[in-house]
Amino acid sequence: MKSIANILLVAMLIISVGNLRAAPANAYEKSVEKEKAEKTLVKAVIALDNIMEDPENRIPESLINESEGIVIFPRAIKVAIGAWGGQGGRGIAMIRKEDGTWSNPFFVTLGEGSLGIQIGAQSSDIILLFKHRIDILEIDEAEIMLGGDISVAAGPHGKGSSSDTDIKFESEIYSYSRSKGLFAGASLAGGVLSYNEMVNESLYDKDEINTEDIFYGIETPYNDDVNNLIEALNMYDD
Repeated sequence: MKSIANILLVAMLIISVGNLRAAPANAYEKSVEKEKAEKTLVKAVIALDNIMEDPENRIPESLINESEGIVIFPRAIKVAIGAWGGQGGRGIAMIRKEDGTWSNPFFVTLGEGSLGIQIGAQSSDIILLFKHRIDILEIDEAEIMLGGDISVAAGPHGKGSSSDTDIKFESEIYSYSRSKGLFAGASLAGGVLSYNEMVNESLYDKDEINTEDIFYGIETPYNDDVNNLIEALNMYDD
């Protein structure tokens, strides 16, 4: 039991450090962050496939088609011991542009603190579908608290049938996840989405880059990894 507690404490420390504002990075640090960003893009495709291939968690393709934005967190981690809990992960956010095509991604961080007697550990692929693109565009200006600043609900699931087309977007955000591990009462309510400035600057090799720059000022797709992610989305875009 002691060894499990130690593992959970280390995981919580990683989450806490990951949610801190990063100091200005040197060239080596940016190179490392760029490599991590490219790996996250690859993992995002896998996370999308994992959820869409799971009959219990599959997202109705009609909702993907109707959504104006998407956030994908591959292997987000949630841990808790006693009265302290936390969730963390690095993910990507994209919007559907006015012409119907998917944009380049920018990187976001998921952080969460919770209270209550609880214990557990869980690794989840998490996908958030946004009804309005403006909610994603503004993440670089202010953090978003899920369930606070903007409503979030567990999304309806699709079975791959024609009846999926009857499912309508009735929440500002629909959440989907596929988890490994055990955690009592896991929820995205209270989770905070924030703009990961250092990773975005590292991937796109630009200083002080914002969402408008990434979505509209840089050629899409930016690289092969981005192209693979867009192609994966298009495959499930009804």
